[in-house]
Amino acid sequence: LEAETIRDSMLAAGGLLDEEMFGPGTLDPGNPRRSIYLTIKRSRLIPMMVLFDWPEHLVSIGRRSETTIAPQSLMFLNSPLVRDYARGLAQRVGTGSTEDFVRNAFQRTFGRLPTDREQSRSMTFLRRQSQRYLDAGKKNNAELAKVDFCQTLFSMNEFLFVD
Repeated sequence: LEAETIRDSMLAAGGLLDEEMFGPGTLDPGNPRRSIYLTIKRSRLIPMMVLFDWPEHLVSIGRRSETTIAPQSLMFLNSPLVRDYARGLAQRVGTGSTEDFVRNAFQRTFGRLPTDREQSRSMTFLRRQSQRYLDAGKKNNAELAKVDFCQTLFSMNEFLFVD
């Protein structure tokens, strides 16, 4: 997907996307408006957008370049914005049982339910991650594990590539 679509998809999955049409643009990459409303300023480019082949805005191009590079994966692991989007998704699908949480998260990110194997592995991940946070003295261990899980879903190829 293009940079704009990736950003908008994470916002939409987390229920954070501001769908208001028209109005002024913004230089704030944390603003929840659609990416089309991000203002372009050569001295203040948005790193995430550039990382995912945001086109050069000063010249016309016939076709966007497409790259897959390690810093893209690192962005999904370390970006505070991606963490915020994952937190939004976790809160949006967080009601009910852990099994329901996994099913709802898969439905929101991939448009499908998890396979039995994916469900089982997801439950194991959530249980182990929650225990790690508990061992580290975090009282909101289950919430943090769910955010980690959602962040992982955002970084998966199925979310980022059109099949």
